[in-house]
Amino acid sequence: MNRREFLHLTGAASLAAQGFLPLLAANHEGTSRQRTPRKPSRGGAGNIFTEPPAIEPVTGYLTKFHPAAKGTMIGAFAAKYTLIACHGSKAKSINSIKGSIDVAFSDATCKTTEVRKTRPENILKTELTCQGEFNTVRSWTLDSSVRGFRDLHFVEKGVWDGKAMIVKSKSWTQQRSTANPLIGRWALLPLLASGKLKAKPLTFDLLDDSTLRPDQILRYAGKVEIPLAGGSAKLDCYSQIGRSIVPTHYLVDDAGRVQLITMASVNWVLSGLKSTGAGTTS
Repeated sequence: MNRREFLHLTGAASLAAQGFLPLLAANHEGTSRQRTPRKPSRGGAGNIFTEPPAIEPVTGYLTKFHPAAKGTMIGAFAAKYTLIACHGSKAKSINSIKGSIDVAFSDATCKTTEVRKTRPENILKTELTCQGEFNTVRSWTLDSSVRGFRDLHFVEKGVWDGKAMIVKSKSWTQQRSTANPLIGRWALLPLLASGKLKAKPLTFDLLDDSTLRPDQILRYAGKVEIPLAGGSAKLDCYSQIGRSIVPTHYLVDDAGRVQLITMASVNWVLSGLKSTGAGTTS
C-alpha cells in the first residue's frame, strides 16, 4: 500500500485537506519555494508545517546542525549519521536524538551499525555485497540484538539473483519476487553523491534491512534553501516515493555529501564523514 492509499483508508485524508498533514513528496521537480505556515480554513492554530516538505520533520533541529564540510561519498568512505526523532510540531518540529548509524563503503561492500536509544538499546548490524553501476544487492547479512537480552538476538542472511530475493534465518526461509533492481537503503548514498540521478529518475526495489519495499521512484526535485546553525545553505533535494514507505527526502550538498535524510518520525543528519581510500562500491 502506498501512502496516498493509507491516507484515504485511515481517514487521514480529511486532515490533509484541512492543512494539518505534511505535503507528499511528489511534484517537487525544480522547486526551491519557501513560504510561511498557512492558516487553516476554520479555527485553531496555523498550519505547523512548512515548505519545502523535505525539512518539515527537522525544523526544530536545523538551527543546531553544522553540515559536514570534509570528505566524499565517492569511493571508499565512512559516514556517521545521528538519528533525529520527530515527536510532533508547534511552530517548529519537536525533535530529540534517539540513536546513530555508522555506514562504511569499501570494495563493493556496505556495512552499517545502527544503535537505537530505546530501553534497552537495540543494535542492528548489516553487511551488503553490492554489484554494478547502481549498487544492486548480491547478498547480505543482518544481525539484530538487544543489549542485555541474549534471547532477543537473531541473524538473517539473504541473496538476490536478479529476479527474486531469498532470506533465511535459523527457523525459516522466505522468497519474494522482484520486478526492479534491488538496492539497499544505504547503498543509495554513492548514487546520490555521483549526481547521476539528476538526469533520470531511478526506479528500483528497496532492500530495507531484510524487508522488501517494492516499486520505488527516486527523482531529483531541485534546489532548496534551508536554515542552519549560523546561516543557511542551498542543497540539492531528491524525493523518494513508493509502496510501503513514507515519502523520503535526501538533501545533498555541492560536493555530493548526503547531509540530511528525512522520513517523518525518523530522520538522519550527517555528523561525520571520512574518505578511507580508493576502494569503490560497484
